[in-house]
Amino acid sequence: MKREDLNFYLQHADLAEVQAISQRIRDMARVELIQQATPQTLMLPVSDPVNRGLFYGGEVLVTSVIVQVNGVNGWAMVMDEGEDLAFDLAVLDGGYAAGIEREEIEDLVGRARGNYAAEMAQIAADVAATRVSFDLM
Repeated sequence: MKREDLNFYLQHADLAEVQAISQRIRDMARVELIQQATPQTLMLPVSDPVNRGLFYGGEVLVTSVIVQVNGVNGWAMVMDEGEDLAFDLAVLDGGYAAGIEREEIEDLVGRARGNYAAEMAQIAADVAATRVSFDLM
């Protein structure tokens, strides 16, 4: 598993499981807050299908946190104002990098991948249901 995938997939994990693993890591390790939860906006790049370039379609509200778990940096960024979730995900990221609760985090990411796939399949089904067949018109 790539560490870069943790932040994305864990946002689709069961919140109670994320919080439980975060608490276990905090109980086992020294966790220091380096940058507290900071709401900020990011410019959202959008691909232009005509000239195949990028342009900025607007801003997105995110919240980021940086922690250290036993001296190893952990980072997370979540959509909107999710200070508690961002903190817990940063702890999991730092714990994963420090080798703490690594198997549990990998198991949770595996389940979260399944959740994400199911969410995307549902969205695809919802969009497909709105398809217009011009041959029938």
